[in-house]
Amino acid sequence: MTDHLVMLKRAAKKQGVELKLFSYNRIVFSSDNPRIILRDGMSKSLKNGRDYDLNYFDVLFFRTAKKHWQEVSWLVDEAKQLGKIIVDPVVASARPTDACKAYQMLHLLKDGLPMPKTLYGSLEYLLDEAPGYLGFPLIIKGSGGHRGGSVYKADNQAELGNLIKELRPIEISEGRRYLAQEFIKNSGDYRVIVLGDKVLGAMKRSAQTKGEFRNNFSMGGTVELAELSEETKKLCVRAANACGLWVAGVDLVFANDDVNKPMFWEVNRGPQFWGFMKATGIDVPAEMVKFLANIK
Repeated sequence: MTDHLVMLKRAAKKQGVELKLFSYNRIVFSSDNPRIILRDGMSKSLKNGRDYDLNYFDVLFFRTAKKHWQEVSWLVDEAKQLGKIIVDPVVASARPTDACKAYQMLHLLKDGLPMPKTLYGSLEYLLDEAPGYLGFPLIIKGSGGHRGGSVYKADNQAELGNLIKELRPIEISEGRRYLAQEFIKNSGDYRVIVLGDKVLGAMKRSAQTKGEFRNNFSMGGTVELAELSEETKKLCVRAANACGLWVAGVDLVFANDDVNKPMFWEVNRGPQFWGFMKATGIDVPAEMVKFLANIK
């Protein structure tokens, strides 16, 4: 069980909310019972533990999905038949591509939200078109990456060519997809946690290493409490809604550090919150449990 889940479990216990945690490895069904069964507990053994079907629950929250969209689809189908509440709407669609960055970019653009100039297509297309459309430096971002791990910067044509050459075999063998974005110079970016129609708080993230263009806390970035205007907060809620998310980590930057010019990097499903709690002092697990308990 991850530390984040442990914190959610403890917060639920303090609030008197019944919260059951299940690993995808504990989903079973049989020819005797075609209903989806969840076996209680997080250990690898399936021999012990109480069985639950979805009738037991009011709200289903999928903290992560990643490579388990097969099981997510089964649970979503049955939950819909039983009239259960599914968090988030993007999960209720049971389409894993809806959680990818390219889907987010497309829907943020269609909603008219401010974003860096973005180009989507094959790596060969990006090699041909991105320099003229975006200029240098530019960012190449994996559609399915997370925590900054699939974000790259190219300062010139030679660097872009080498990067495309390196990523091309992955695109072919694994079907990975990529976007190119203009590089936005900044002194740091911002993570905003959104729960439903409410902004829980905001932090500023800054790279600690000189020359590092990624500000992620998980990659060594520093964090501090941030205050945003009410207008920017409304845009963050709108961005989360555009991407079909009720629980979201919205990432944005201010072009040239102008607080009147927010631009959205991406919207994260199931955001990490260690750095956010450190910067803001907000008890995120407690707030998430309150939100989930009050949905029904």
